[in-house]
Amino acid sequence: MSKVVCIYPQDLTTDFLRPLCDHICATFDAVEVGYDTSGDDDPLELIYNEIGDAKIVFFLGHGMSTCLYASTLDNVELFNKDTISLLEGKCLFLLACDSGQFITKYNIANAIGFGFLPTSEEDVTNRKLHNMDISNTGILDVEYYNKALVQCLMDTLSKETMADHHLFIERLRFNASKEIVNCLINKECKNYRIVADELYYMYNDIVIK
Repeated sequence: MSKVVCIYPQDLTTDFLRPLCDHICATFDAVEVGYDTSGDDDPLELIYNEIGDAKIVFFLGHGMSTCLYASTLDNVELFNKDTISLLEGKCLFLLACDSGQFITKYNIANAIGFGFLPTSEEDVTNRKLHNMDISNTGILDVEYYNKALVQCLMDTLSKETMADHHLFIERLRFNASKEIVNCLINKECKNYRIVADELYYMYNDIVIK
């Protein structure tokens, strides 16, 4: 089987993605690599070396239209205009804010990216998602969104869906719809209506090349 790598720069803001990372590693027999600064080796070089011969790369972290981050705390960019060539020829799943814009900006082929993902309290403070005010949502709303996001992606990601992106988006929409219905019926968070809309935009804003 072709090599699969899951890049997971884990910190307090991405801890909720641990079940998804474990699912990816188990489903695809993926090698997990993070931004580890505890050793003497350059942590960026360790990641670059690991993905060198990989055919599929998953990225679970933070991003913007111009880069994907190894660490937002240290403002360390992992992939940007200078290192984008390292991703050429690979099948990519990029779970990060504005990774869809990142894909479009650098004209990356065979890739899945997302829009704005409000996964932290900082993300929802004085923010809008499209024209929707999400600034009134609190930590319990964010935690519910994160849990639903992870469950949706775990139910969607498989060898079959990564091999067929049309199938991926169909499964994602179906599983996101289930999470939206659960959110609206069970009302387990205060601003459940806003969270349901956030889950809708999660799959509506997806970019697949």
